[in-house]
Amino acid sequence: MKTVRPVLFALTVLLLLTGCFSTPRLQQQAAVQKRAFAPVADTAAAQTTRFPAIKIRTFRTLPPFDARTFIVRRAGGEFVFDYYNTWIAPPNDLIRVQTARYLEESHLFAAVYDASSGTLPPLGLEGIISECYLDFSSSKPAAVVTLRLLVLDERTTTLNVLFSDEKSARVEFDASSKTAPAVAFGAALTQTLNAQVQALSAAPLPSK
Repeated sequence: MKTVRPVLFALTVLLLLTGCFSTPRLQQQAAVQKRAFAPVADTAAAQTTRFPAIKIRTFRTLPPFDARTFIVRRAGGEFVFDYYNTWIAPPNDLIRVQTARYLEESHLFAAVYDASSGTLPPLGLEGIISECYLDFSSSKPAAVVTLRLLVLDERTTTLNVLFSDEKSARVEFDASSKTAPAVAFGAALTQTLNAQVQALSAAPLPSK
């Protein structure tokens, strides 16, 4: 019995250790399975330059869509977090970068500057992302992006709003593909930005 007790004790300790560490191991496995994405808009079609330079200022995302994880809308309208699919950065930063690139490629403005630039252009641009989620509430899942752009008059201290418009897009995708949701987000963002460029081109903004 003297030789059996140490063996039983060792087995008991081993089982206890296995039980204690099983949860962290599962958490580590879940972390490894996470996928990080960035929405990438298509190249913008070139427009005739109509307006002076503009500076890209702050973009913000309304909750709950400001999370780094994907947001999923389930049947019944409930929104939940998808911890296995995330953004590589906050969605407002990602969409801000894509908006700046899209506007620069469109040539609608004489130049597009980042907020960190020391240049003082006559116009400023802010954005509000009011929706950014995957809609699984129907039989065909889709990526939804809703973006409001505001053009500010940087020539005055009051920063009057010269333009404000909200555009939205919904792009369906194949749920069996792991990368399809991110691609759909990029397509929805492209449609939203294209609609914004069309609205901006018709806006009564200063030409100088």
